Amino acid sequence: MGRRKSQLIHDHILEVASDLFYEHGINNVGISRIISDAGVAKMTLYSHFDSKQALVIAYLENRSREWVDWYRHQLYKMPLTPMDRLLSSFDVLDKWFTSKRYRGCLVANAIIELADHNHPVHGVKREYYASIKTMYLKLAHEADLRDWEYVAEQLFVFLREAMMAAYLDGPSGVVESCRQRAHFVIEGQLASI
Repeated sequence: MGRRKSQLIHDHILEVASDLFYEHGINNVGISRIISDAGVAKMTLYSHFDSKQALVIAYLENRSREWVDWYRHQLYKMPLTPMDRLLSSFDVLDKWFTSKRYRGCLVANAIIELADHNHPVHGVKREYYASIKTMYLKLAHEADLRDWEYVAEQLFVFLREAMMAAYLDGPSGVVESCRQRAHFVIEGQLASI
């Protein structure tokens, strides 16, 4: 099999498994379901992913990286000043929170579902959270705030709360609440300059 075809099959399996894991939960999706939905043989799946755990980690790494890239792109595509970009950092999430496919934060869901402090998912979580924090640090620094590290940490906490609230309680009011809290934190830093 050619390298390109092999990569296409790999990507297809990962895409199918990712959709299933996010929609139904990792523990609710077995290898047989992935094989069936992907339309591949068991041997084909295992030639690309040596275990379900390897497939889960690939799903989490890939989708979390895609999400951070999407979020960053949404923020920077708007022709805003750095301060306005920071202040509107929760507005772009409303469309995501209100989509029919929204099932919460995929990494948090996996941590809760797998419930094993030694599972490799924790490494994915650290990388994912670091990427988000780095993005918020950059936004806060560009906005020239006095304590941009504090602002970035607060926005990160608000984001995690928003992801959970939008899933558990519904998206109504979540973005507005985050926006108000972000404004409060940021205004506190402006007043201190």
